[in-house]
Amino acid sequence: MIVDFTIENFRSIKSEQLLSLYAENKPKHHAGNISYIEDEFGILKTCALYGSNAAGKTNLILAFKILKKLITESGDLKDGDPISCYEPYLLSNFTADTPTCFEIEFYIEKVKYLYRIEYNRKEIIFEKLDFYPGARTANLFTRTSSTDWKGVKFGEHYKGGKKQIAFFANNTYLAKAGNTPDSPEVVRKIFNYFRMNTETILTDESIGVFDWNKDSSTVSIINMFLKKIDLGINKFEIETKENMDDIPFSNNVPKQIREKLLEEFSKKEFFYHEADNGKLVRFEKNLESRGTQRLFKLLPFIIHVIRNGSILFFDEIENSFHPHVAELIIKLFNDPLVNKKNAQLIFTTHDLSLMSSATMRKDQIYLVSKSSEKGTEFNCLEAYELSLKDSSPFAKWYGEGRLGAIPSIDYSEISASIKDAF
Repeated sequence: MIVDFTIENFRSIKSEQLLSLYAENKPKHHAGNISYIEDEFGILKTCALYGSNAAGKTNLILAFKILKKLITESGDLKDGDPISCYEPYLLSNFTADTPTCFEIEFYIEKVKYLYRIEYNRKEIIFEKLDFYPGARTANLFTRTSSTDWKGVKFGEHYKGGKKQIAFFANNTYLAKAGNTPDSPEVVRKIFNYFRMNTETILTDESIGVFDWNKDSSTVSIINMFLKKIDLGINKFEIETKENMDDIPFSNNVPKQIREKLLEEFSKKEFFYHEADNGKLVRFEKNLESRGTQRLFKLLPFIIHVIRNGSILFFDEIENSFHPHVAELIIKLFNDPLVNKKNAQLIFTTHDLSLMSSATMRKDQIYLVSKSSEKGTEFNCLEAYELSLKDSSPFAKWYGEGRLGAIPSIDYSEISASIKDAF
C-alpha cells in the first residue's frame, strides 16, 4: 500500500507536491475506508482528485507510471540511451534543466519502505532505499553517483545475496538488482511488487486480463455484476473460434505472447437479454453500447486488482463507468469484507456526485489547481478551514467555487468573439 507519494519538477508540477494516503484524523469516520497494516497506523484505500482541465490531475498518474517504469524497466536501457521519461517543468529557468524527483513511502506485507530517486535526461543522479525494521529508519542502499556502481553504500540490513551490481548511468540500481537472481531477496521483492502489483489506466488505454474467463469465480462475479446494475443483461458467455493461425504477426513478437494474443482474438462474447415473453435472446458484443463493452473489458481487471491487493491509478473514472457504477466500484474498494488484501484506488474525476461525505472522508479528496507562478498544487480537503465538516456538502461547495480548483470562465469575452466572427 502507498502511504505517501511526492513529486517535484515533473510536467506541470513545479514545486514539491505530496499525495498522502495516511489517515491521521478521525479514525471512526468511515472507519471501513481505512486499512491498518500496523496498529494505529491507518492508510486510506481510495482517493479522488478533482480539478479543472489541464490542472495537472493526470500528471500525478503519469508520474507514478514513470516511477514504475524507472523501477522495473530502466535496467533495459543501453549505455548512453536517453531517459525519455524526463519531462521537467518548462515554464521556469530554474527547473527546465534540473532533476525530477520522486519519493514514495509504501508497505509490502507488513514492512514499510521509503524510496527516493532523482534523475535527468541522461542519468540517475541519486537513489536511496530505506525501510523501517522498528521505530527508526534503516538504510538498505544509497547511490550518489550516476556511474560509480562500486560506490553504492549498503546498510547493515541489506544482506542475503550479491549486493554490488553493475549499472549504466541511465539504469536505476533497483531495476538492475531487482532483476538479478542472486541479489538480496528484499530488492527482488520490491521490484516484483511494482512490476506485478501496481497498475495505471489512462483515458486512452484499454487494459485486460488474459484467461480470466477460465476462472469460474471471476465469471460468476461478472455475471452477477452485469445482472444487478440495470443493464438488462441476464448473463454472458464466451465462445472460441477455430483456425486463427492466419492472423499476421511480426517476427519480433515472442511465441508465448503470440499464442496469448491468438487465444484472446479467438474469443467471441455474447450477452443474453430477457425478451417480453421471458425467453433469453442472445446479442453479439457489438450490439451492446460502448459503455457496456468498456465496462465488460474492465471488470475482470478490477476484480484482479482487488483480489491481489494491488494499487490502481485510474484516470477519469467517469469515462468508463456511469456515476452510480463508479460509486459502486469505490465502495467495493472501501469495503473491508470485499477488499481483504488492502488494494488501493487513486482516481481522477470531474463527477461531483462522487464527492460525497456519505462515501468519502475529507482526507480522501484532493483538489488540484494550477497557476503560472506555482504550477500544479495538490490540496487535501482535510487541510481546509474548520468550517468544512465531515458532514459538509463537499460537492455543492466545490461547485459554487467556495473551495477553489475550478476553471475561471469569462463568458462575455468568449461569446463576444463568437458574435464578432459571425
